[in-house]
Amino acid sequence: MKFIAAKQNVFRLHAMLLLMMMFVSLLSLAQLNTDQQYSRPLKEVLQNIQKKYGVVIKFADSMVANKMVTYADWKYRPDVEVTLDNVLKPLELKVKKEKEKQYKLSAYEYYRWPVAEGWAEMDRIAAQYNTPEAWEKRKAELRPCLREALQLTHLPARPNSNPIITPKRMYDGYTVENIALEILPGVWINGSLYKPAKYKGKIPVILNPDGHWEKQRYRPDCQYRCAALAKMGAMAFSYDLFAWGESLLQFNIEDHRRSLSMTIQALGSIRILDYLLAQKDADTSRVGMTGGSGAGSHTVLMTALDDRIKASAPVVSLSSYFYGGCPCESGMDIHGCGGRTNNVELAAMAAPRPQLIVSDGGDWTDKMPEHDFPYLQKMYAMCSQPSAVSNVHLPNEKHDFGINKRKAVYEFMAKYLQLQLPAIQNKAGEIDESTITVEPEQKMYVFGDKGERLPAHAVHGFDNLEKLFATEVEKARTNQRYKIGLIDLMLLKRQKLGAITLTADLKADGVEVDMGGLGNRPTFDNQLLNDSVRQLFLQTAKERKVEIFCLAMTGYYAQSFCSRAEYIRSIEDCVRTMQLMQVKHAFLPLGVQCDIKKNPTIRDSVIARLKVAGKLAEAAGVIIGIETSLSAKEEVQLLKEIGSPAIKIYFNFSSPLKEGRDLIAELKTLGKDRISMIHATNKDSVWLENDPQINMQQVKQTLDAMGWSGWLVIERSRDAKKPSDTKYNYGANTAYLKRIFQEE
Repeated sequence: MKFIAAKQNVFRLHAMLLLMMMFVSLLSLAQLNTDQQYSRPLKEVLQNIQKKYGVVIKFADSMVANKMVTYADWKYRPDVEVTLDNVLKPLELKVKKEKEKQYKLSAYEYYRWPVAEGWAEMDRIAAQYNTPEAWEKRKAELRPCLREALQLTHLPARPNSNPIITPKRMYDGYTVENIALEILPGVWINGSLYKPAKYKGKIPVILNPDGHWEKQRYRPDCQYRCAALAKMGAMAFSYDLFAWGESLLQFNIEDHRRSLSMTIQALGSIRILDYLLAQKDADTSRVGMTGGSGAGSHTVLMTALDDRIKASAPVVSLSSYFYGGCPCESGMDIHGCGGRTNNVELAAMAAPRPQLIVSDGGDWTDKMPEHDFPYLQKMYAMCSQPSAVSNVHLPNEKHDFGINKRKAVYEFMAKYLQLQLPAIQNKAGEIDESTITVEPEQKMYVFGDKGERLPAHAVHGFDNLEKLFATEVEKARTNQRYKIGLIDLMLLKRQKLGAITLTADLKADGVEVDMGGLGNRPTFDNQLLNDSVRQLFLQTAKERKVEIFCLAMTGYYAQSFCSRAEYIRSIEDCVRTMQLMQVKHAFLPLGVQCDIKKNPTIRDSVIARLKVAGKLAEAAGVIIGIETSLSAKEEVQLLKEIGSPAIKIYFNFSSPLKEGRDLIAELKTLGKDRISMIHATNKDSVWLENDPQINMQQVKQTLDAMGWSGWLVIERSRDAKKPSDTKYNYGANTAYLKRIFQEE
């Protein structure tokens, strides 16, 4: 009986297994319809492709786990590679062909394009400009966008700390000292500074960031390069990319593949330039930069961003069909700028500054001479310097910074930075690096063999870095010396929330909000004293990071400030609104009816009323900026008679220019303490950058020398061809003023 019972149990088990198999089979069949998008597991599909086409596809189970292929059977084609592309591309995967009929599964490389597609994109980009003027306009569009993409529109302030420098080491013809620069509070960039052993006067500066090769700046070939440049007569600074080298004392190697690494690297290079060019022996007219692989991409980016770099040599990096395979090269959306760009166009932004492109046959630079370099030659010719760009192509070499690549860099830097190439040549005239000492890694540390000298306030961990960076950028935005503002009235959005959002969209820093019309009312039609309205304005401004920096009493353009009986009520309402909104400045135009130049008999009345306004403003701790038709000298006298520190001049470029007075002289006459803000505008028919009456660089230099800081407010200066297109006009003027006054 037990035997029979056992056989019955086995029979039941087999029956259950058979039913389960039938169920799975039916379920599988049930999935093959549109309800389930004809979906099959990726692993099953790859196994089927191997069998069907007689190929081998190598993959780790972790890469295919839980991945499904929709409409799987519909994606097969006679060609196996087309089939694999159809199957894998929607899953962000691809295969690399290792040899005939053998492939390896890998992640889809968004940054690597087929050559033909990269060239076609390069042609599309290049078709946008065919004249020097068009190219300059393109560059003017790209550069601020690059800064914005990197989140460096507002550079964080430099920490007020001294560099950490190790004792100098003496070698044959050069010296080395290790330096750590604090680029954010508690964050350092580390490197080694190579200098000639003997020199007189000022010498060139060459930045040498290092790429993704193992050991980075500790590698022999990197030490050879920097020591050789020093022997030739330059100071060469070799430094780590973010989360490599000694910065691993603060961050993990995985953090290098975070998008913010691109920004921290750019900030680091800017600060290195700041430091080196401030040295008494640095020749600021002879500044170079060179790097290989990922550091070559970084060299291209920094040269596009920073005009202080006079000669650049990106090595084994540049290509129109490769955008950089690391987030430190493409983690921030720099390639989205200008309706999309690529690294070759960014390299063209160096023109007419000398540039050497070193390429080889063993990586994505393999076709440089065929398409990309001719584009660069065309751009340099457009800038009247066709010979300033060169390409050393090494078709039989691989992706490294070997001796032939270094030799090309040495010759290029010697030519354009006036270095002494014979200092590293033997009697036969060949490059000889045998006199250079390759140091052990530990000798190149700043913070000690085990990081024991890393300062106690050092930041640790990427999360803390992200918070710190956001805080420092916000401080920089708030403390910007020159800020660019728009006016809600001129944006056709008088006291409307839309003025704030439009200001943000146009990349301006703040908006001047109008108090509303006057008409026959005793005071302004001001909705901002309504708590709910005011809070909505403040909240929107906070969310869009737009500062409401001024309240404008433009009702006094049409109404008479010098004869209205209720003027005190209107000033009180404005001052009260300023206090509630924490706005420091107000604008009070004296208008046509209170023009004391044309009607001097009302002068005493105007002064008396401005004294009252001044007392109200003083009590509230705010400033009222007045706009008059007087000369600067006359305005100085007017302010003396008013006698209130709370009444200042809201200077307008157009006032002296339309009267034929010298704009620069007027600014100097007023001085920094009498100017509350500046209406950066002139005749309403041309953009500021095209206005022949204003030398904006000279204006900035004058304001710099005066020590003035504050708001430059765009009032008009619209293109006569499109006067009603607010985005077109105010966007262009904003970008121009930011370029002049905010780019370092």
